[in-house]
Amino acid sequence: MDSIRQAVELARAGAHQNAPTGLPRAEGPIDSQMRAVQLNPAHLESTRIVGHGVVGAQGRYYDMMRTQILQEMDQNAWQFLTVTSATAGCGKTVTACNLALSIARLAERSVLLVDMDMQKPRVAEYLGIKANEGLLSVLEGEASLASVMVEASIGRSKLLVLPGDACKSGTSEWMASQTMATLLQTIKREFRSRIVIFDMPPMLLGDDVISVLPQMEAVLLVAGIGNTSVADIKECHKHLKTTPVVRVVVNRVTEATDAHYGYY
Repeated sequence: MDSIRQAVELARAGAHQNAPTGLPRAEGPIDSQMRAVQLNPAHLESTRIVGHGVVGAQGRYYDMMRTQILQEMDQNAWQFLTVTSATAGCGKTVTACNLALSIARLAERSVLLVDMDMQKPRVAEYLGIKANEGLLSVLEGEASLASVMVEASIGRSKLLVLPGDACKSGTSEWMASQTMATLLQTIKREFRSRIVIFDMPPMLLGDDVISVLPQMEAVLLVAGIGNTSVADIKECHKHLKTTPVVRVVVNRVTEATDAHYGYY
C-alpha cells in the first residue's frame, strides 16, 4: 500500500511541479490488508439502520429502493453513487448506510460505503465502528487506503467502509483537488466490481458537493418533511443538470436539527 500513498503524495505535488498523476497498481489486494469488524444489530437499530435484515416494513422499503437503483446503475454501467440532501437533518447518512447494507445482502453484489462528508462525518458512528483515521488522513498522506478501510460484517453480509474524519477548513478545496481525483481513480480501479456509495454533505450548505460532482455518475437526493422546501429541491436540480438523479427520497424526520449542521 506504500505505492498508493506515494502516488497520492505525488499527485499533490504535481499541481506545482507538473508531475504525472497516473497511479501505479497496488502491490497486493487491498481487501486482504484491511481491518475486520462485526457490526452490532442492537446498535444499528438504535441508529435506525435496518437494511441488514428483511424483517419489517422499513427493511423492505430499502430493499425496493436498492433494486430500483441497481437496475438503473447496471443499465448505464455506473459505479459511483452520491447520496446527498438539500439541507441538514434529512436522513442522508441513514439512507446511505441502509442502502449499502441492503446491497450487501445480495449474494452476487458487493459494496463500498465512503464517508465523504468531511465536515460532519457520521457513517462510523451510525454503524458502530471505531475509527481514528479516515478519508482525510489518506488525502493528507498520513495513512494508507488499506489501513483506514474496514470490512464490516453482520450475519453473512459484508461491506467495505471508508470512514471519514473531520476537516476544520478547506473542505471544498479538498473535494476539487487533484489529490481527491487521484484517490477516486484508485477506488474506481481497485474496487471496480463494487458499487461505491458516497455519503456527501448537504448540497446547499456549501460547495463541497458541486466541487466533486463532475467525478460522480449518479445522485440519490434525500429530502426531509419539514426540513426541505420545494424551493430547496429546485435549487439542487440547478446544480444537477449534468449528473443523473436516480431517485429522490422523502423521509419523515422526527429528530431535532442543528441549523448550522456542525459547519465551521
